[in-house]
Amino acid sequence: MRTQQHTCEISQLLKTFDALIQLSQASFDYQLVLTDIWIKAFSELTRELASYEAKGETIDNWRQFLEVWSNIFDREFAHKFRSEDAQAIQGKFLKVGMSYWVEQQHLLEGVRKKLDLPICNQRDESQI
Repeated sequence: MRTQQHTCEISQLLKTFDALIQLSQASFDYQLVLTDIWIKAFSELTRELASYEAKGETIDNWRQFLEVWSNIFDREFAHKFRSEDAQAIQGKFLKVGMSYWVEQQHLLEGVRKKLDLPICNQRDESQI
């Protein structure tokens, strides 16, 4: 009986570790999408500032600069996240993140039981 219990505990630990690896991979893919947005936005900002200079115009203060920057960033962000590939990467990141959270909760519940600590439901019932 103890061997079977240990096997279940190890199995849960491996499931949680696998979910963490999947989350790390999905997070990396999502970070690549964000990096692409930042690179394109910065490149566009550089072009915009060059066009200001070519026209003989200046940006007089931080507020004006931040307005130009945020307009460019918002446009690039919206454009990128309208694409199907970016939406798929974001969706996978969210799905894998939730799967990891569920596996982590199962693992923590097992640890709490092992240490004879109350789990959330027991704690909630004791406060009634």
